[in-house]
Amino acid sequence: MLTFVSGTFLWLAQSRKDLFCVWDQDGELRPTSIPLLPDVEFTHLSACRDALWGLDTYGRVSIRPLSPSCPTGLNWTHLDLSQLGSVRLVTLSCGSQNIWAIDSRGVVYFRVGTQPLNPSMMLPAWIHIEPPEQPVGVQLVSIQTSPNDHLLWALDNRGSVFVRTGLSHEMPVGTAWELVPGLAVRQLVLSSHTVWVRCVNGDLARRYGVSERNPAGDYWKKIPGNVNWLTVTPEDELWAVTRAGGLSRRLTKILPQSFCEPAPSGPAPSRDDVDDEWELI
Repeated sequence: MLTFVSGTFLWLAQSRKDLFCVWDQDGELRPTSIPLLPDVEFTHLSACRDALWGLDTYGRVSIRPLSPSCPTGLNWTHLDLSQLGSVRLVTLSCGSQNIWAIDSRGVVYFRVGTQPLNPSMMLPAWIHIEPPEQPVGVQLVSIQTSPNDHLLWALDNRGSVFVRTGLSHEMPVGTAWELVPGLAVRQLVLSSHTVWVRCVNGDLARRYGVSERNPAGDYWKKIPGNVNWLTVTPEDELWAVTRAGGLSRRLTKILPQSFCEPAPSGPAPSRDDVDDEWELI
């Protein structure tokens, strides 16, 4: 598993029992081992600026608070999930202020606050959000929020992709789900600006045209690479686990465009158009 926090630390999990972090400003990218609780095997990690959240094989959540003075944290705290009763969470995602999760039935949950307790020392409530209407046997299995809480995308067990519309400061839970067609997806990750996906065959693609006014974007565009796992920084730098088990970072070069050339057919060129290659770490 890979997850990134604020473009500063890359968190890497191996065999569910080993956790490491890598500082992206360290030229040698030396991994630091992070101790885990003795009875915990993480199946999912999500990081934000001030916390690292881990979900274990039993659906329990552990939180590791982070701070500028201790950016890798000091200890883990088990999150009280008694409000959820018998619900078993299977995936979660941290934004700057909000947490989103999905349970084993595909039901969506929303929580304000990335810390175990809020400033008033109260346990924040989990709010139930109806998932999109789907046929029997089809349900959401993954959810991802952007680091700035402005975007929310989800994935079902058939590889279909959905975006949550109507997100705003006044309505942080949004208003509706919208299907985003075009690709069969195995994993999706969000930067502060857009969406990246790993298709069922390992190919990679980016969603273009995503904005607060157009959260679904306009079209998919594949990028070079075929990987086993993917994560992205808030600033759109991709990191991936290769087919051979290596760690790679995507290098991007902006291509200047000539305004003298006639406009091509199809989607208009974007200043997001780039030339890509991968660097093996």
